[in-house]
Amino acid sequence: MSSSVTRKISKTVVTRRQMLKVLGATGATAALVACGATPTPAPTTAPAATNTSAPAATDTSAPAATATTAATDTPAAPAATDTPAATATAAAAANSGGKVLPADAAPPDQQVYLLSGAAGPGTDGQITGSVYNRSGLADVYAVPLTRINHDFEMVPGAASTWSVSADGLTWTFKLRNDLPWSDGSGNLNADDFIATMQHMADPAVAYDFTWYWDKGTGNIKNFGEVVAKKATMDQLGVNKTDDYTLIMETSVPTPYMPRLTIYYMPFNAKALAAATAAAPNKDPKIGAQYITDPAKCVSCGQFLVKNWSPTRFEAVINTKAAPDIMPFLERVIFVPYQNAFQAYQAGQIDNVGIGSAADIETVLNSPTLSKDATPDVGDFRTDYFFFDVLQKPYDNLKFRQALAHLLDRENIVKNIVKPILGRPAYGFLAPGFPASNEEALKDIQAYNPDMAKQLYQQSGLKVTNLTIIYRNDNPPYNAICSTYADAIKTNLGINVDVKAMDGKTFTADTLATPSIPFGCVSYGMDYLDPSNMLGVFKGNKLGGRHTWNDKQYQDLLAKAGPMSQEPERTQLYQQAEKILTESCAFVWIYHRTPVNLWKPYLKGPGFLPGKVNTNPGWAWPANAGFTPYFSSMYITSEVAAAKRTIP
Repeated sequence: MSSSVTRKISKTVVTRRQMLKVLGATGATAALVACGATPTPAPTTAPAATNTSAPAATDTSAPAATATTAATDTPAAPAATDTPAATATAAAAANSGGKVLPADAAPPDQQVYLLSGAAGPGTDGQITGSVYNRSGLADVYAVPLTRINHDFEMVPGAASTWSVSADGLTWTFKLRNDLPWSDGSGNLNADDFIATMQHMADPAVAYDFTWYWDKGTGNIKNFGEVVAKKATMDQLGVNKTDDYTLIMETSVPTPYMPRLTIYYMPFNAKALAAATAAAPNKDPKIGAQYITDPAKCVSCGQFLVKNWSPTRFEAVINTKAAPDIMPFLERVIFVPYQNAFQAYQAGQIDNVGIGSAADIETVLNSPTLSKDATPDVGDFRTDYFFFDVLQKPYDNLKFRQALAHLLDRENIVKNIVKPILGRPAYGFLAPGFPASNEEALKDIQAYNPDMAKQLYQQSGLKVTNLTIIYRNDNPPYNAICSTYADAIKTNLGINVDVKAMDGKTFTADTLATPSIPFGCVSYGMDYLDPSNMLGVFKGNKLGGRHTWNDKQYQDLLAKAGPMSQEPERTQLYQQAEKILTESCAFVWIYHRTPVNLWKPYLKGPGFLPGKVNTNPGWAWPANAGFTPYFSSMYITSEVAAAKRTIP
């Protein structure tokens, strides 16, 4: 889920799978974001260590100077080669929050992170309210239950540990008791999380992310029923046993719950109630926007809002944040530059994402810019061709196999996409994503024109014309589709037209039955679990995206979904992806690797290569509180030579 996603969805008409999953918007964000004590089954230890303990120190901790880091939340500081420790002398500089800066850091007045963007008018400053319209830096005013590190491992957030009951239905999150709210109202506690979940389920809020917590994804007990006014708030499956023990009940076992809760960004319950009471007609949707008002902003995260306007958005250090949460940075400023790439080159901003072929060429041809460039996995997005297998000639497996073997992915990535922006895809799950097994799938749809000709002959078909339809909002698609069309014409003698379609019509036609016969689209994850990615192919009558449906595939997904045992669960998902790939109802094109440019004076553990994610630089979800990045990044003294001007 991207922090800059601009999509909307009706929560009562269609599902997330039926609407948004066809859109193919970029992720970065994705994404994305009760009652009294009730008895719960005795919890067991969480299934895997990655669910309950912090990972290697090189990914999450602040430099050694911050010795007050809470051991339950952030592991020991990294080696000095990762982030230089500050000299323990009286002369060591500290920021306005009293956090000692590393020895090579610029002075506090230069600890300012500059970005291109702006606060959307009236949009919620946290994850609740309108996820798909929230503004840049919307998710840094609180601490979510869990977070994710550079290698996409789960690490503690507001919850220091978590466990699940023997039946897999009840999750117990033990909360930290040392995360103070900036208004002096006390520490973040279970009531704040309960109030936030109730707010998200409130029908009056019209929350556009309800699918995430409802059946099929989060499975929070009675969440959908509360949204539909078929159950009351006291029946919502989020409760507490004490102020620092949060209980989440699910309708079915949901082993990936800790992965979902990186988006569980809490409101301050008291501030939310006060803002709602003061809103016209006590409107909770307006009340939730208290975070956008500098005079009312309440935070237990790294920052507080100082300015929120269409022309300038500024967040400043929360000096009351817990020591390990507190940033080295003093400020983060968004200014809406018309061309962010040019602003980066002019030294006006410190980070920018690029994606156009022209900009990539500029980067690759510049010794300076090419050093700043880092490809990222983004939201693990994969672009692919699809067929409506209920329509002729695409109901013929041999014919689909023939077409699959005519896609020259290596050539497309090299000459159209550019290697820095993507890598050839031979499976749906990109390398690094849980359960990815691409090497084992590589031969199934490998480029092989001779085999394609044989399979076409074996199909018994004589096809004269085909049409590829693609969404008109992805620039490489025209060239990719045209290249594929030429290969089909050259090898099979079939004429192939290529047509663009606007996104709204494309979405409607893809979900229809019959659907677009032969199309091109992409999909990126919402949360890091195979159930999310592979669930896209459940069949459009089952809430999926396409007409293809396979009982064995569905059975594997159904069996793997609630399982907590690894590696058995992973093996089931890998079997399912193999069936999916062998069906050739989908022809994988490439995995996107969006490129970010980072100024060399940005430093911290997050800018180092990880063990699994070997790319340096912040990975998804980047500029958000879903990761520990903001607690450990800083501006080095090299910024002086850059002659940067702070707006």
